[in-house]
Amino acid sequence: MSLHHEDFHKRTKCDKCICTKLRNLHCDTPVPVFVRTKAGGIKSSIKGTFIEYDPKTCCAKFKETIMNEDMITFIDCKDIVSLSFTTQQFLDNMQDAMSDIMEAIKQLGDTN
Repeated sequence: MSLHHEDFHKRTKCDKCICTKLRNLHCDTPVPVFVRTKAGGIKSSIKGTFIEYDPKTCCAKFKETIMNEDMITFIDCKDIVSLSFTTQQFLDNMQDAMSDIMEAIKQLGDTN
């Protein structure tokens, strides 16, 4: 086996804890999640719904709703730091809070 082949295998192997959890999750219906990632030194989070997982590519698919618009996000499971399963009510509350914050920011801008 060549060194190149071994390096490729190490980079594509989906054996991290989160990858295993996603692979074992049978998702007949979308599952509300809170995902924290760290890719390229940048930390971020997603409050959305787990849609599907492809163990061949290590790719997880999530749907988020931001400002009443649906957005699909694909994340390499190896870049997920933590995954919290939650309820739709939590996601709705988070969306409402974000809408309130955006409205407050808009009103501050309108007063200047």
